[in-house]
Amino acid sequence: MTEAPAWLELTVEVSREAWPRLEVLLEELGAAAVTQAAGDHALFDEPGVRNDADWSHFTVEALFDGACDADLLTAALRALLGEQAPIGARHIADTAWADAWKAHWQPLRFAGGICVCPSWLEPPAGARHLIRLDPGQAFGTGTHETTALAIDWLAAQAPLDGRSVIDYGTGSGVLALAAAALGAATVTGVDIDADAVAAAQANVRDNGAAGRVTIAHVDDATLAPADLLVANILLEPLLALAPRLIALVRPGGQLALTGLLAAQADAIAAAYGEAFELAPPRARGEWILVAGRRRAD
Repeated sequence: MTEAPAWLELTVEVSREAWPRLEVLLEELGAAAVTQAAGDHALFDEPGVRNDADWSHFTVEALFDGACDADLLTAALRALLGEQAPIGARHIADTAWADAWKAHWQPLRFAGGICVCPSWLEPPAGARHLIRLDPGQAFGTGTHETTALAIDWLAAQAPLDGRSVIDYGTGSGVLALAAAALGAATVTGVDIDADAVAAAQANVRDNGAAGRVTIAHVDDATLAPADLLVANILLEPLLALAPRLIALVRPGGQLALTGLLAAQADAIAAAYGEAFELAPPRARGEWILVAGRRRAD
């Protein structure tokens, strides 16, 4: 009896406008991994300098369990993108995927000289702050627009020398590591997911940041008001957590919230605007970051 291939890979070309809906659909269909590649131009010209325009179209590669029905998945994608959408499908073995998925990753460079680089790649010359981070069980490798928005916001506040930072919803710990790299005296990352906490703790150790970065489950963490707080979550938890997050930023301190779509800016302003002097949202693609300074009590 022949074993079914380990993985089914679907490939589809998508426009920037259709991508948010496709991203949601792939998650609902149970994609184990999703990669964006082959956009219509380079995103970075030099370290920390992004081109003016995001990709207008690009290729998405989604990985599913090999037992999944390729025809049903393809039909679901065409129902969203149109019957003429170019969709490719192939079955691949574990050994092939172990090498193939790595080929799609590359070092990512951000403002402040921060570079997020997988362990199997050489970092680019000129990267001042190297964060070694492999894709894993926790969100946050730098590829998503919200992670990039948050890293660039942290870099804009640098130097962070002597300041304390909370990364609320730390995921992989990438934002906590970025804050430490930019000079923060103490950084605390918390998450509700035990797997994310374990992954972030391992990433902190691997990057030699254990002396300045503490990662804990949110139920186990003792948090004091910080100079800066960054939270890359989603709208509903950010609204539910508003009283807690407000209290965790000292008067005069700064807050940055992302994981938000442009249409959600007003809801965030209503929840946080009384406590913070909010700046206009920063945008990248469909996503925004809302930041502000805590008013005096």
